[in-house]
Amino acid sequence: ADSIKTMVASTIAPIMSRTVGRRTLVAASRPSRPTAAQVALDDLPPSNALGSTSKVAKSTLDCTSTFATRYFTALTIQPEIKLYQYHICPFCNITKSLLSYSHLDFKTVEVNPLTKAELKSWSGGYTKVPIALIDKEQVNGSEEIIDSILSSPHVHHTLGARWLKECTNGDENRMTMQQFLKSENAIKWLRFARDDLATLLYPNICGTLSDSFDAFRYVKNVDSFTNLQKIYIQWFGAVAMHFAASKIKSKRNITDERVCLIEALDNFEKEGLQDGIISYLSGVQCPNMGDVAVFGVLNSVEGLNAHNDVIHSRGGHVKEWYDRMYQQVLGKGIEQ
Repeated sequence: ADSIKTMVASTIAPIMSRTVGRRTLVAASRPSRPTAAQVALDDLPPSNALGSTSKVAKSTLDCTSTFATRYFTALTIQPEIKLYQYHICPFCNITKSLLSYSHLDFKTVEVNPLTKAELKSWSGGYTKVPIALIDKEQVNGSEEIIDSILSSPHVHHTLGARWLKECTNGDENRMTMQQFLKSENAIKWLRFARDDLATLLYPNICGTLSDSFDAFRYVKNVDSFTNLQKIYIQWFGAVAMHFAASKIKSKRNITDERVCLIEALDNFEKEGLQDGIISYLSGVQCPNMGDVAVFGVLNSVEGLNAHNDVIHSRGGHVKEWYDRMYQQVLGKGIEQ
């Protein structure tokens, strides 16, 4: 039986590597999830339970059937996802952009930024956003949520089918999960979105009390907030974010936040999009995680003055790329 386990493991592991490419999700706050191969091996009986060759063969067939059933189920049933967010949080919007691009259904819960009441009863003291419940398992932070999403067999299958359909210029130009998330290009622009662009947004949308108040007008559309909550969140939230934005400007030695944002997008256009030579940062017909992340950050302030200034009024290659990403992520054309 031990030799059979070894044989099954050596057969299943490379298949899983080629067809699913599942990465091990490591998080200190929760146990690691077993791979489909491990689940299948766990179903094999111990060596002392097998008394004959026929029993060995039957056990192997049962194991294969169990593995196939569970693997097929993992491919066809999407994870249940509830995302706790702030509407204008760039990191929340990176996460939502990936969920939408992966054609995943998900529920969002707007968190009161002043009380965090939506989190305190169950999150174990973790009160930052985004935070997600994925198949009822708590996952903290955008990076961990993204890792969890992209380790799902269902997402591998969905994105693989999408890339096969959209990337039609030969195998050498076809997107893979490795290229999507782990290529040097994807890592570079994902870091740009998180470390540079997201940080620059706060002074641009909350640099004045008037702009900050406008940024918090989204609370008027949150049904779970009472009218009184909407008023104090908009007023007190606007003041708090204005002072937070001022601290960011001081820490980064920013004198003109709009100029800094425009310069960052100039660099994105020149180095990332190669002055419009390529349609996506990936260089192929499909976007990579860098594209999704930059789009998510910019889309988080859709409708605000900063967005109008640096996307719509700017025009050019960045605007053309943004419109393509709007279609890729949200599946519809952008209103002009």
